[in-house]
Amino acid sequence: MKKIYLKILLLLLISLVALEAKNLGHRLGGDVYSHENTLTCYKKALKYLQYKKDFKYVEFDIQETKDNKIVVFHDHEIKRIIPKNKHNRKVLKRVLKKKSFEKIQIKNLTLKEVRELSIAKNVSIPTLEEVLISSVKWRLKKPMHIEVKSLHSDKARYKLIELINKYSKNLDISIIAFRKYFYESFPFAPRWIKLFQENNIEASQIDKHFFTKEKSFCSSYENFTTLLPESSFYINKKNGRTQEFVFVLPKGIKCQDTIKIGIYGGSDDSGDKGVTFNLSNENGKKLLSGFSNSTPWEWFTLNPKGNKKLILTIEDMDTKFTGKHPGNGGMVKVLLDIK
Repeated sequence: MKKIYLKILLLLLISLVALEAKNLGHRLGGDVYSHENTLTCYKKALKYLQYKKDFKYVEFDIQETKDNKIVVFHDHEIKRIIPKNKHNRKVLKRVLKKKSFEKIQIKNLTLKEVRELSIAKNVSIPTLEEVLISSVKWRLKKPMHIEVKSLHSDKARYKLIELINKYSKNLDISIIAFRKYFYESFPFAPRWIKLFQENNIEASQIDKHFFTKEKSFCSSYENFTTLLPESSFYINKKNGRTQEFVFVLPKGIKCQDTIKIGIYGGSDDSGDKGVTFNLSNENGKKLLSGFSNSTPWEWFTLNPKGNKKLILTIEDMDTKFTGKHPGNGGMVKVLLDIK
């Protein structure tokens, strides 16, 4: 009998914890209505659930498409949400030449492809701005938490800040993320934490640790200057195996100031090893070299004092120029960290 009472007590405790953790605004109300993270369930959630005690805030997930647009979607792969039917396979025809349906991610798709995917009849994946517009239109009264799952370009990061600023007049918006995804989505994090602070945007870890209050990061970085904006490189047979980027350093660089060279990608679909880079001054003297095959941004640091113009050369000696998608591509950027 004692064991039965203990089991009942345990079940009650589990139920109470679950009730406390529940939030009816999770995934735009997708825990209650189908389909998660869509305007279809969101409209119902605001109409029928918003004023309930368990609707603590509205929350949804964002990711970046191949062409740098921000859409609302939870999983990295599409397989759980997107039906593998004839219509969707036709939309994904381009990507299915390189990947199986089960391995396709939002970042592999253009916005056009994402928008044409059908979750159900008249139900599609919304953009971030569509959700923000709808939130104002349908009169969201509770706080809004935008959970960042995957951003890979400065264009999307700046767009996120722009949209939050635009709609924060009518909405109480903050950014949340798991620590891993935050630092993957905002590489060289102090730069972005500083921008969040300047724009009064609160960014916190899922467990309420505030990234924007991290003194250990923010106090050690005072200013960032973009020397080379985010730029694409593409190694192909026509243009050879190298690509150069030239940038000029400002005057007055001190011993403690450093430049941060960021490389994104650097490994194509044919299984090559990656790309090397060489940084030289205008006289041809090599200052720094390295290797990268990382999909998240990878950073390399150098003190450039005594130089004016620098040349960054991306080189790929082993990629194959065969098949339907020959060559290798990625992105580079260079920041100046002024201490």
